[in-house]
Amino acid sequence: MKKEMLIAVSWFSILAVGQAVAEDKPPSNDGPIIEAIKNSKPLIDVRYRFETKRQDGFAQDAYANTIRTRLGFESGEVYNLKVLVEFENVVSIGDDDFNSTTNGRTQFPVVADANVTEINRAQVTFTGIDKTAITVGRQRFNLNNHRFVGAVDFRQNQQTFDAARFSTKLIDRVTVDYLYISRVHRIFGDNNPAGEFNSDSHVISAIVDGGELGTLKTYGVVLDLKEAPALSSQSWGARYENTLTLDEGAGVKLGVVAEYATQSDNAANPIDYREAYLHGEASLSVAPFTGKLGYEKLGGDGTSSFKTPLATLHKFQGFADVFLATPAAGLQDLYGTIAYNWKNAPFGTGVKLFATYHDFKSDVGALDFGEEFDAGMSVKFRKHWSVNLKGAVYNGGASSFVDRNLIWAALRFQY
Repeated sequence: MKKEMLIAVSWFSILAVGQAVAEDKPPSNDGPIIEAIKNSKPLIDVRYRFETKRQDGFAQDAYANTIRTRLGFESGEVYNLKVLVEFENVVSIGDDDFNSTTNGRTQFPVVADANVTEINRAQVTFTGIDKTAITVGRQRFNLNNHRFVGAVDFRQNQQTFDAARFSTKLIDRVTVDYLYISRVHRIFGDNNPAGEFNSDSHVISAIVDGGELGTLKTYGVVLDLKEAPALSSQSWGARYENTLTLDEGAGVKLGVVAEYATQSDNAANPIDYREAYLHGEASLSVAPFTGKLGYEKLGGDGTSSFKTPLATLHKFQGFADVFLATPAAGLQDLYGTIAYNWKNAPFGTGVKLFATYHDFKSDVGALDFGEEFDAGMSVKFRKHWSVNLKGAVYNGGASSFVDRNLIWAALRFQY
């Protein structure tokens, strides 16, 4: 206990260093390597979080106090090269009254924040081609809205990839990305048997910015996951986004999202299947309020279903994380959100409030999968600090998915 507290205090003491970084200096006659060192910047990200979870089927509730620390640096550019190295540490404080998936505390509900110390990112980027970057090494990657590939930043241990990435904007208003993934470092950490996937996977994306006509994003995600062949698949899809300003003075805007994808088995997947994904969302903003109404469907036929194993899953289908794995019967999610964004709150803070309701049903069989209510608040202050508070209440109704309630409170420093 004393050791854990010492580690936690030591990490937070580093914040003082982050707030005292020197200002930019005038150019000098130093060589390119010295200049690159001078132009390097520290990477500091410290987050304390309290999470409590009550779930039917467990006699005891879970309580987790964890601190996640990321420390690293990104170099300046030298000979068209940049280097980024970042270390990550996750430590629990006090008694482990939760199942981290590696601590053996299975009498508690799962809070998937295991103790971890690892290299989160270690990458080299080459920028010698006009409007193009080539990055090799362990890196973070988010595809579009994270629905298919994401860094899962909500969990304390981030998901990163041993990968090679090619990104270019050589064509005006067009961005093309290609990512080859050789290994996936998942949120569970190396001590969990499912903490890593060896991979022979490919992600390709093309984004066309049509200005007032909106943005079209096409993508392909071809997964070959050696330790999880049942999750190997190939998905191809397109996403359209647009925001129309109806009254600039009053802050009235109308937003629309439409997305469709198809998925089939790939590599050593033992099941031959084909399923579809559909997502539509409409939003209306009258500053500072925003309302959204959306529908998302992941197809299923009772045997197989549309899956997105590398997604930032916490962003979708409710914060209670009931549907991290898509049911075999598929899933339909009808949701509505009301949000309030107070940009100029007192003392230089920014405040966001939201509330979301989800109604879940199967894709086949007309099964009722329950409902969920989520609500939260985030506050940003003093440039580098933020506080987040949110909760989720899931009611499984007559379904086989058990009821659960969750609350999160977090304090974060980022530099």
